[in-house]
Amino acid sequence: MAITRIYLDDDALRRAMAISGVHTEQDAVNLALRFFSTHATAEDFDPTFHSRTA
Repeated sequence: MAITRIYLDDDALRRAMAISGVHTEQDAVNLALRFFSTHATAEDFDPTFHSRTA
């Protein structure tokens, strides 16, 4: 497992934790990454998203 320092959307993080029932931020991020990598396809990805959030 890698240690990575990232800035998170606090509201999105809290919603993800409430929806999933996880108790730590690390578990919420790992769950979201697993969910995304399992359910998303390249066609789902909006390549302009990163430029709108930067």
